[in-house]
Amino acid sequence: MKGMNVKSEKGINKIAVIVIIIILLLVVGWGAFFVFYFTTRTQTSNQSANNVENSIENNTANNIEEQPINNTQNEQTNVIEPIIDLLPDSPIENNQDTELLSQSFYYNQLNNYGKIIYDGLKENKEQLKTGTYVLDYDTAFNTLLHMEGGEEQLNEAFQSAWNAFSYDDTALFYIDVSKMTLLKETTTLGGIETHRISIGPGQNSSYLKEEFNTEEKINLAEEYIQGIVDQVIEQTDQDNVVLKAEKVHNLLVSIIEYEDSSNNTNQFTIYGALHDRKAVCEGYARAFKYLMEQINVPCVLVSGTATNSQGETETHAWNYIQISNQWYAVDVTWDDPVVVGGGETTVDMMYQYFLKGSETFFTNHTEDGVISEGSMEFSFPMLSVTDYPI
Repeated sequence: MKGMNVKSEKGINKIAVIVIIIILLLVVGWGAFFVFYFTTRTQTSNQSANNVENSIENNTANNIEEQPINNTQNEQTNVIEPIIDLLPDSPIENNQDTELLSQSFYYNQLNNYGKIIYDGLKENKEQLKTGTYVLDYDTAFNTLLHMEGGEEQLNEAFQSAWNAFSYDDTALFYIDVSKMTLLKETTTLGGIETHRISIGPGQNSSYLKEEFNTEEKINLAEEYIQGIVDQVIEQTDQDNVVLKAEKVHNLLVSIIEYEDSSNNTNQFTIYGALHDRKAVCEGYARAFKYLMEQINVPCVLVSGTATNSQGETETHAWNYIQISNQWYAVDVTWDDPVVVGGGETTVDMMYQYFLKGSETFFTNHTEDGVISEGSMEFSFPMLSVTDYPI
C-alpha cells in the first residue's frame, strides 16, 4: 500500500512541474508577442506621420493639381471672378488671343437681326477678300419678312450691322460697302412664300475697291500695316497705358498729313493713314483705334460734329480710350492742326485734345450715334467728367 502511495506522489509532482513549465512558456510567449506588436505599431505610426509630413512639405501642390475637384463646396471656394477689362497702369502683355470689349462695343448694341448679319460678316471676313463671296443667310429672316414692316426692319438691321462691324473692326480698308447688296429670293410652294436672304455684289462685278481688286493686293497691304504694328508693339511693350497712348498719338501726328480730296477714297481708312500717310479725321481715328487695340488698350471709334476755331461746324471722328475704368477722349486729327501761314505744330497744340474729359471736350465736340442714314442710333461710352491728370 505504501509502495503504491509513494509512486502516485512522484507522478503528481512530475505533472505539476510540466504544467508550471507550460504556463511559464505561455506567459513568456504572450509577453514577447505583445512587446513585438506594440513596438511594430509604434514604428508604423511614426513612419506614417513622417511620410505625411514629407508629403505636405514636398508634394502637396502637385497632388492637389492632379486631383479633380468634385466637392461642391470646394468649387464655390475656388471660383475666380472673370477679369472684365485689361487695365492699365502697369505693363501688360500683348495677347492677341484676347478680344477687348471695345472690339465688340457696337455689336453688343445690335438687335438679334443685326447680330445675325454681323456674325456672318465677321465669320467670313477672309472670304470677303474675294469681292464676290456671297453670304448666305438662307431663311434666317423668313419670319421677320412675313411681318408688317419686316423688310424695312431688315434693311435697317443690315445698315446697322455694317456700321457696327466697320466701327468695331477698323481694318476693312478694301471693301466698298456701296457695292454690297442685300438680296432677297422668294419661292412659293402650296401658296406659302419662303424668303431667303443673302449679301453679295449683286449687279456689281465686285464689292472691293478698285485699288484692292485682288486678294494678293489686299494681303500685301495688310503685310505692310502689320510691319508697323510689330514696331509699335515692340516699342510699347513695357509701357503703361498712358504712355502707350501717347506714343501712338505722337506717331500718327508725326507721319500723317491731313488731306481732304474727293479723288482719294483711302483717306478714310487705316491704309490711307499708315501707308499713304494722308487722311481725314476718320482715317486718323481708325488708325488710332486699330493700333491701340493691337497693344491691348480698349479704344472706341466715335463720330459726331465739331466746331473749329473759325466757328465752322463739320462732321468729325475721334476716339475714346479706357484707363482704369474711365473713358477719355483723344482727337488725333485736331492735335495735328494745319497751321495757318505755315509753321510746325507746337507741343501745346499736340496735346490740346489728348485724354480729355467731358467738361473740356464737349465744349466743341458733339456726339452723334446715327452713323449713316437708315441705321439705328448707337450710344458711346460715358466720358470721365474731368481730364486725365497728366
